[in-house]
Amino acid sequence: MLAGVTGFIAATAWWYMFFEQMLGENIKEASECFYQTTVKCEFGNLVGQVGDVPTYSPASLWLSGSVFVVGVVMYGLIAKRK
Repeated sequence: MLAGVTGFIAATAWWYMFFEQMLGENIKEASECFYQTTVKCEFGNLVGQVGDVPTYSPASLWLSGSVFVVGVVMYGLIAKRK
């Protein structure tokens, strides 16, 4: 569970740093790019490749969420056995 939460925090920071360098204070415009890749997000990714922060991918968010859910299920199964 801790790995999932840590990954989620890292994905959020990565998203913020990547889109903040392009949009500045208008970061809310990239909110849909946090959890999915739209045409607008793909355009931003192409433009953003010249920046300092690597191109953001929502796959990291979904992977972190999956790791968290697996951790919760495992914790529930272990607690049920006791």
